[in-house]
Amino acid sequence: MAVDGKQKGAFFKIQKMEFNKCLHGTFDCKKPAIRAHSIQNAKVLDVLQKDNHVLIPQGKIAGGATPVVEFELIGRNNASTFTGLCGEHDRELFKLIDTEPLDTENQDQMYELGHRALLREMHACLEAANRFQNAHYDNIKNGVTKLGEPDGPGVMAVNFWIKAWRVFRYQCEHFERKPELVHYVVELDDQIPTVAVSSFFSIDHDGNNIIGPLFNVVPVSDKKTVAVLSYPKAQEDPIKKALAKLFDEPDKKEALSVLILQRVENFVLSPTFYDSWTEEKKKNVIEFFNDSIEEPADPPPGQDLLLF
Repeated sequence: MAVDGKQKGAFFKIQKMEFNKCLHGTFDCKKPAIRAHSIQNAKVLDVLQKDNHVLIPQGKIAGGATPVVEFELIGRNNASTFTGLCGEHDRELFKLIDTEPLDTENQDQMYELGHRALLREMHACLEAANRFQNAHYDNIKNGVTKLGEPDGPGVMAVNFWIKAWRVFRYQCEHFERKPELVHYVVELDDQIPTVAVSSFFSIDHDGNNIIGPLFNVVPVSDKKTVAVLSYPKAQEDPIKKALAKLFDEPDKKEALSVLILQRVENFVLSPTFYDSWTEEKKKNVIEFFNDSIEEPADPPPGQDLLLF
């Protein structure tokens, strides 16, 4: 079914709605949430930017009903931001990673790095649920949907509420109680800054519990990038099985690139690096990303998908 102008306008209207709430602890903080970066602006985006812009994957509806993702330039001050913590709690939770050089031997820093990715994902789920819920209410108000009847936006709102609940449970289990987290670190030496990641994704579920890692890629200098995959010790076996390529393959740049394109949506690319790609590579990379939106696709053999 074709999407008419009114429907398209409603879709983009809900995409502009923000969820502003400090998600610290049990959500009882009344202070206004600030717009904070899940990928650090001063330390990370600064080494990736060109003319104060970076590239991000951005959804579009172009000539059809199915959204597609393209890489688009965005001002660095607006890249990877979320309004999920007040200023006080943002500073409290992430003091080490925001004020000190990244040290993969510092367990508190690794904890903060993963926690920021988790909070960003929780906020993204709550914001999406809020947007679709408002769209559902608009449909009722405009007579499109009857009160008490489900519709598309209403179903999507419930789906995102469930996902947010699962992310919250993960936080309570693996961050509030601080059990042992395993950090698999990949250090890429002689590597110019090309990409940065802050992500939490699932590889499976156990009832309402998410099985999945926290994933960060951080350019720490103009000659070194560090990738960190963090996960609860209890989930080590299923995560290593699901992400065997990353753990087992000797070519870590290829394995990391495929993992990012298969499972991550919150990442930024260096425009300078992207501009060095051939048109064929640009086409292949974004096609593979789109093919992996619903389920991770197998990388086509022989294609250059490197993000490093």
